[in-house]
Amino acid sequence: MRRLKNLLPASAFNALSALGVGLQEIRLRADKPITVLYKGKKYFLSENGLTLKRNSAISVSVSDVRSAFLNACQHSVHSFAGQLADGFLSPDGGIRIGVGGTAVTEGSKVVSFKDISSLNIRIPSEIKNCSLPAVKYLLSPIRNVLIVSGPGGGKTTFLRDLIYQTSLLRNPPNVLVADERNEISGTEGGAARFDLGDFCDCVCMADKIFAFASGVRTMTPDVLACDEISMKDLPSLREISADGVKLFCTMHGDGPVDIESRGTDNFAGVFERYVFLTDKNMAGEIDGVYDEKMRRLDA
Repeated sequence: MRRLKNLLPASAFNALSALGVGLQEIRLRADKPITVLYKGKKYFLSENGLTLKRNSAISVSVSDVRSAFLNACQHSVHSFAGQLADGFLSPDGGIRIGVGGTAVTEGSKVVSFKDISSLNIRIPSEIKNCSLPAVKYLLSPIRNVLIVSGPGGGKTTFLRDLIYQTSLLRNPPNVLVADERNEISGTEGGAARFDLGDFCDCVCMADKIFAFASGVRTMTPDVLACDEISMKDLPSLREISADGVKLFCTMHGDGPVDIESRGTDNFAGVFERYVFLTDKNMAGEIDGVYDEKMRRLDA
């Protein structure tokens, strides 16, 4: 919570500090009430905590949003230009902040933002053993795994714990984490904030293509882990898998039917196990584990 202190009005920070585990995101919108996602449900934030009553909520001004943005950038917007070009900020500690405002462009390329109007502060969580019910399907032996859920479903939380679980195996694999937005490891000053076990290396704040090409070649991992892949990443991942490196990846999706609708041939030869998550009770909760032919294993 200390990382939020400079991003929020004091009244909001104090209210959030009393919540405990379950906070997933905080949205600041200029001249609007603060909203939060807590244990999969949306609320307004009042000085007394969560509320469904808009008239009790703490609102933020344009100045509040601007101040939070500058504090997130450590008052050096230029230093975060590379991240802003992709529409987000990633301060140390694994927090990711989506940015809304007016895009600054050079030609057709977005290079920064001005007139900041909203921030989506995503809070990483560590839930030890959330992947444990699926481990026997995923790590005996180690399989190529795709973790799927909608936004806020806990994909990164599950992936983080699955990496940790590999470190407990009798013959632990070396895992390379392609941590494009520093959400998986939450690295600060070279040390990971989250426990990924003792056999993990991280390449932080580099795009996945760099990690796929350079990281795999130089770090020679047994497992490559990466967050939020897209369909265009599949050819590269297929090549990596063909070279004997196992894959732990996440992808946005809405259940088995959604993944199948994207073409099973696209995933063939890449993933051997699919884990679908639900956010009904907590981030990283398993809805079902499926094999490469989309047959449920844990029914």
